[in-house]
Amino acid sequence: MKRDVASVAVLLCLTVLVCCSGTGEVLAEGLGSKPIKLLVAAAPGGAEDLAARALAPLLQVRLKTTFSVENNPGAGGKMAFEKLQKADPDGHTLSVYTYPKSIIQEHIGKVNFRTMDFTHVYAWSQTWPVLVVHPDSSFKTFDDFVKGAKAKTLSGGISNLGGQIHLVSLIFMDNLGAKVTWVPYNSAAESLTAVAGKHLDFVIALTGSAAAMLDAGTLRPLLLLADKRDPFLPNVPTPKDLGFNLESVPTIHCAMAPPKMTPALLKTLEGSFADAVKDPVFLDFMQKRKMTVATLTSEELRKLTEQLYPIIKRMAPALLREVK
Repeated sequence: MKRDVASVAVLLCLTVLVCCSGTGEVLAEGLGSKPIKLLVAAAPGGAEDLAARALAPLLQVRLKTTFSVENNPGAGGKMAFEKLQKADPDGHTLSVYTYPKSIIQEHIGKVNFRTMDFTHVYAWSQTWPVLVVHPDSSFKTFDDFVKGAKAKTLSGGISNLGGQIHLVSLIFMDNLGAKVTWVPYNSAAESLTAVAGKHLDFVIALTGSAAAMLDAGTLRPLLLLADKRDPFLPNVPTPKDLGFNLESVPTIHCAMAPPKMTPALLKTLEGSFADAVKDPVFLDFMQKRKMTVATLTSEELRKLTEQLYPIIKRMAPALLREVK
């Protein structure tokens, strides 16, 4: 009898130990120990790649499994998105990328994926475009710029043809009803350097791309194309500040999963990302790059996709003309 009682006590202790050790596995429920692959729709070293590599170890701790990063550059991320579309929705293949890159690619090329089909997991940052000119430009304010844009054809730089900044630039000038001679460049750095050298009237670039030159005073910001001010550029007005109602498209860093993922598994992944982006290590990573943490839940991200489809569809012909 004593032996039986002792055996039961041992079993109870083991059960408690298993349950307690399992509390750290709650987030990983349904994933197991199989490695998770992060498909990055860009080359190594860029913002997408660095964010994926910063998050991977933090997610690894929370999901109790290993992570690998696979870069799929070229064709605007098409390779990564098509791999994601075909992958099993078991949580072991995710894509981390700069959104809405995938929606743009759907409208300007032949692709075998659909962003609305993806399981929208989470978004952790929004970077907005900023309109910049040379410090000696006659455009001292955005009002000056509007008057100038309506009086003559301006020269503007575009980097990454068919990308987010290209789209935002076209939408912006379309909203103003202004004419622009667009000059293509291979990178944001090249187009910004052209403005600094007085070879262009203006450029619209992401705040992170323009930050160093703005800090150095070689560029002057006129307008932040956002709903609210950027904490890193607190003195730069938004359209709303100036009484303008202009469309814009945010550049968002997000995670997507293959289509038809189960709600339970989505909840696990969404919770893991939400927790990881609050980690001091990741917050330090964002701070050093002057990037603001601005989160979107799975549902919020999906609603944004629904809102952007008609905007991007409307601008697709103009994008295609420039790309071709």
